[in-house]
Amino acid sequence: MEDKEFISSIVNNFIGGICVFRIDAVSRSIEPVFLNDGLYRMLGGGRAAVDMMFKDIRLSIIPDDMPVFDQGITDILADDGSAEMEFRIVNNDGGLVWLRMHGNLYSREGNENIITAVILDCTEQKLIEEELKRQSDYMHLLMDTDITFDFNCRTDVCVYRIAQTDALRHDAVINGYMSHIPSTGIHKDDTAAFEEMIKSAMTHAHRDSMEFRSVGFFDHAEDYRWYRANIVSIMGKEGYVAHVIGHIVDIHDDKMKEMELKLRADHDGLTGLLNKTATEELIRRTLLNNIESNERGALIILDTDDFKQVNDNYGHSEGDKVLATIGSIISSNFKGMDVTGRIGGDEFMVFINCITPEDACRLAGKLELLIRGAFTDEEYSGKISMSIGIAAFPEHGMDFESLYENADKALYQAKHSGKACYKLYCDE
Repeated sequence: MEDKEFISSIVNNFIGGICVFRIDAVSRSIEPVFLNDGLYRMLGGGRAAVDMMFKDIRLSIIPDDMPVFDQGITDILADDGSAEMEFRIVNNDGGLVWLRMHGNLYSREGNENIITAVILDCTEQKLIEEELKRQSDYMHLLMDTDITFDFNCRTDVCVYRIAQTDALRHDAVINGYMSHIPSTGIHKDDTAAFEEMIKSAMTHAHRDSMEFRSVGFFDHAEDYRWYRANIVSIMGKEGYVAHVIGHIVDIHDDKMKEMELKLRADHDGLTGLLNKTATEELIRRTLLNNIESNERGALIILDTDDFKQVNDNYGHSEGDKVLATIGSIISSNFKGMDVTGRIGGDEFMVFINCITPEDACRLAGKLELLIRGAFTDEEYSGKISMSIGIAAFPEHGMDFESLYENADKALYQAKHSGKACYKLYCDE
């Protein structure tokens, strides 16, 4: 027994993943059987979030890396020794993490395969490798890219060389470049960061890159496209930066895929609303903005009354349909500047911007009636309702914790007042 506890302690304290998966040979579905504690520590974000990620890991893997992952699984199932693969996933913060998975087949019974695997975070190593590759490729930079630029720091003139076809290029010469950067079609939200990157490169030997949006300057597109600018400072004989040169790469398609994955990670799959983590984070940011701009607001928590009975009487599939309908009603009744999220199984949260406590109450009452009225079928009629708690900003709190606590107290009062109603928090 002591030996088993000792081995279990080693496995769980290993800084990395030691995992067991069940794989169906026909559907290729992957189900985690065992995940050690070290995997949770390595990925962070809490056990529930990591469990959700590995419940269907394919949804978290970058699409470009799926062929590598699938080939690795094929190699493992071939039972010809161990196999290794590297792929990127989107973590719970929306960032990209490189994982290296080394696995082999443990057992097979019919279509059911059990594999064991060691998973390590190799993000830092991959970043170093990418930087070394960028440096080795730098001498070919101006020849291998479709868009290059050369900014003369002394004359304030920038020359963009843009390829229209393999055989045809044209130059765009911009005098007084630093004051004309916006004329290159850079999105207003990215202009300041782009200017700062160039200014920093002018002051000292520097290598940098950034992603930005631009429209019409590098191509004939009518909508903004995503690009990445890679720049480097070139020192003059006097020891000062004489030129900033670099290249611009169209990354629009990859960026759209990345944003889609992040959007999927931030949103609840059933209702389309923000998940709990994203909801809280966005409300915190909104509160900071409201403090600076002296705007009012209200936090409301909505809880579905007696929802357990819906699941017990009609099944979880019908319960999911009810939650999806509630989510749709909530989403359609708030502006883009408001924050709407699902924070629990049958609990929702909304932060409403630019609203008085009185108007927040009226809106909560309207919302409760809309949700109750959406279920008119005989089997649901009169059985679906919401209890709502409201806390006003800044009257009932200046931070998320205070507002949430007071809105939850108001919700408690709504529950104990017969349900199917709203309550505004008051100190009494």
